[in-house]
Amino acid sequence: MTLKLSLYLEKYKNYDFGRCPRVFCCGQPCLPVGQSDIPRSSTVKIYCSKCEDVYYPRSKYQCNIDGAYFGATFPHLFLMAYGNLKPKKPTQSYVPKIFGFKVHNKQ
Repeated sequence: MTLKLSLYLEKYKNYDFGRCPRVFCCGQPCLPVGQSDIPRSSTVKIYCSKCEDVYYPRSKYQCNIDGAYFGATFPHLFLMAYGNLKPKKPTQSYVPKIFGFKVHNKQ
């Protein structure tokens, strides 16, 4: 299993799976993830380990891959094997503003 994970390590370092689209993640490399382990139920998505969110891939080639190929556990298994690659959480957060004024949370 480590041999295959080492191949994915090179792809992760080369940003082959894409980058996180969020600004505060600063181009964090993403990992492929399936939302289900059942074949033909959903396509592959990308997982950002910094914001811990799942996104649709931008590449049209990745959109056609079955998500069950990677399964729902791949990114977590990968980050357990290579714990030094797990990034710290973003220190900044988005504050919505209109004309420079913070938007009040109406609750």
